[in-house]
Amino acid sequence: MKKLMIGLFLVSSSLFAKEIILVQGAMNIETEYLIKSLSNPVKEQVASWTFWKGEIGDKIVVVSRTEIGITNASAATTLGITKYSPDLIINQGTAGGHDPKLHAGDIVLAEKIVNVGAVRTERKEYGVPVDDKDGIFFEDVQRIRDSEGNTVDYPYFSSNEKVMKTAKNIDYKNGSVVVGTIGTADQWNRELERIKFIHERYGTSAEEMETVAAAQVAKAFNVPFMGVRILSNTDIHNEDFNPETAIWCQEYTVDLIKKLDLKK
Repeated sequence: MKKLMIGLFLVSSSLFAKEIILVQGAMNIETEYLIKSLSNPVKEQVASWTFWKGEIGDKIVVVSRTEIGITNASAATTLGITKYSPDLIINQGTAGGHDPKLHAGDIVLAEKIVNVGAVRTERKEYGVPVDDKDGIFFEDVQRIRDSEGNTVDYPYFSSNEKVMKTAKNIDYKNGSVVVGTIGTADQWNRELERIKFIHERYGTSAEEMETVAAAQVAKAFNVPFMGVRILSNTDIHNEDFNPETAIWCQEYTVDLIKKLDLKK
C-alpha cells in the first residue's frame, strides 16, 4: 500500500510539474524584454554567462544571455541544460537577410539550421586565386556521438515539429512569418555576391552567429529545440539595422511560450 501511494504521488507530481523553457538571446537588446516579462526573476551568474529564472504564465522560464558567437552559444547552452534541465530550448534574436523575398521585420522559423562557416577546401598551388565557391561543406563539425559511442553526421539540425506547429499560428503584425533555413557562422556578411552565394548553396533565409551551436548541443542532450530569428536588416534591400525588431521577436517568443503545451 505504501509503495502504491508513493507511486501515485510521483505520477501526480509529474503531471502537475511546471514546464521549464530555456530562452536564449545573445545580447542585452535580445533579452531585455524577455527578462521584463518574467514574474519574480532571479539572476544567476555562471562565469561569463548570465541567466534569469522566473515564470511566464504557467511555465518556468529561464532567460539566457548567451553572448555573441558559436563558442559562447555552445557554452551557455551546455550550462543551461545541466543547470536547469529544460523541457525545451528556444533560441531567438536578430539576423541578417539572405532571401530576396524577405524584409526587415519578417520572422524565420528554423526548419533547418546549418553551420555555413564549416568549409573544407582542396589543395591549390601558390598563385591559384582563392574562390569561396570551391569550398566543400564540412559536416564533420556537426557530428554527434551517442551514448554507445556511435557517431552521426548531421547535414543540418531542425526545430521541434510540435513547437513549430504552434509557432506557425502565433499572431504577428510587424511582418511575415515564414519557415526557412537559418545559417550560422562567426561572420557578418554584407557583400551581396557572397550573400547570394550562401543563399544559393545552403538555401538560407537569414544568417546569424548562435543558432546552430545551440541546436547541436540541444540535440546531443536530446532536448527539444526551436529556432526563431527576425530579420533586423537586409543589405539586399538596403534596409539598415532596426533595433526595434529585437523587441518584436521577443514579443513573438513570449506569445509562443504562453501558447505552448509540451505535455500534449
